[in-house]
Amino acid sequence: MGWIWKIRRSDRGANLVEFALIAPLLFLLLFGVIEFARLIHGFTTVWTAAREGARYATTVGDTDSDNFPNYLDCQAMTDVAVAKVAGTSLDSGDITVRYLDTGGAEVADCDTNKPAPEPGGNDIDSGFNIEVTATASFDAVVPLLSVFLDGIDLSSTQTRTIFKGVVGEG
Repeated sequence: MGWIWKIRRSDRGANLVEFALIAPLLFLLLFGVIEFARLIHGFTTVWTAAREGARYATTVGDTDSDNFPNYLDCQAMTDVAVAKVAGTSLDSGDITVRYLDTGGAEVADCDTNKPAPEPGGNDIDSGFNIEVTATASFDAVVPLLSVFLDGIDLSSTQTRTIFKGVVGEG
């Protein structure tokens, strides 16, 4: 009977060794799942920012006292897009806005070729598209995983059609 006790007592040390061998793999798997969840959250945030910027541009109504349509207010579009960001580093420089004609050719943008900010004084017609793009870069927190995940570009482009005035006016 004494030999059975010796086997069980030696199992305690084996369990500790087995845990020491498996624990790093379990932690790597756990932190890997967390990092991929952060990556998906980052993409979702960038997608939401682009969507909200484009949605704002195509809503009917005038901005504050400037009295020009939302689709011409580049600053407000980027502000709305950045305001929807949570957990991802994104600023107004990461948002680009382009105006496309019905054939898909760029007619203006909010960086170099700005549309005129007064009604009727621009080349933006009803039926043209507005394209809002949000970009960010993902940085991993776990050093071992940063080798694989750092620098992944997160980007989303949302396109909406501009309708001047209220749709259905007769």
